[in-house]
Parts: sequence; C-alpha cells; structure tokens
Amino acid sequence: MDILNLQFTSSEAEEQLIIFSVGNEEYGLDVLRVQEIIRHVTPTKIPHAPDFVEGVINFRGDVIPTICLRKRFGLPPRTDHEFTVIIVIEMNGKIVGLTVDQVSDILNIPAEQIQVTPELSARPETQYLKAMGKLGNRLILILDLDKIMSINSQEQLEQIIAETNPSVTQD
Repeated sequence: MDILNLQFTSSEAEEQLIIFSVGNEEYGLDVLRVQEIIRHVTPTKIPHAPDFVEGVINFRGDVIPTICLRKRFGLPPRTDHEFTVIIVIEMNGKIVGLTVDQVSDILNIPAEQIQVTPELSARPETQYLKAMGKLGNRLILILDLDKIMSINSQEQLEQIIAETNPSVTQD
C-alpha cells in the first residue's frame, strides 16, 4: 500500500486520520500534521534525554528528535522492527519523529462517530488522548500531538540537542 501517494480529501463533517498501531491499540492523528512517513532508522542516543526520547535522526539535513510511543505509553520495547516506521510530524511548532509499530490506514471518520474524552485526558498517563473514533467495531484513540511531550521536556530536549550538535540552532 503506497500510503504517501494517496490524495487527502475530506469534508468538514469528517476528520481524516493516519491510523497506526502501538502495541494492541489503534491510534489516529490528523493527516495535516504529518510531514512524511519513513522507514525506521536507529536514532543516535542523546544523554540525559527523557526516557521516551529514542534519540535524534537526520531528516532531510535537519536533526530531529524521535519519540518512541511504546515507551511514552508505558509498553515494553519491541525487538522486531519489520513494520516499524517513523511518522514525521509538526508538534508544538517543531518537527519531531514518532516511532510506531505500524501504519495501517488513512481513514475519514464522521464527526458524529468521534467522542471527546475530557474525563480521560485530565489524568497524566492519558493526557495525550484527545478523542475516540468509532468505526464499525474498531475503536481508534485520537492523539493530541501537542501533549505527547510536555513543554518542559521539549525545552530540555532542545537544549540537549543544541549542546550535542552545535550546528543545530534553536528558534
């Protein structure tokens, strides 16, 4: 399936999502936030980075951090990387890679099939969930990308990257 060449079309009454899996769950994120989906590459480790930050990779000449969603969600590491990909996204105004187990679909979910989850998103361990989409018998957890990493963690990471790689400049 050539996911990168699909035309993104959607009506206002639908939300168009990239669907991916981490562990046994399906997650979705807004396709408009996705820059690119690339094959998994082993990132360069960064000392003193938050544990869910795998490291940094070279993405089109820029050094970007990669976040392992397995670690961020408290799941054990995966040893088989056959289908693992990095979804390059814009998050909090920065380009970041999200390492996921597998990308499966691009779906349009009707607005009436999306339920906001305020009672879950108040808890620290689920603060990154924005809503749940119901599509047939599938339940898709929709992520709030700007909450995957706290502002403090992001600032700490940017400082570490700048110290590790002097050619990287901060905004």
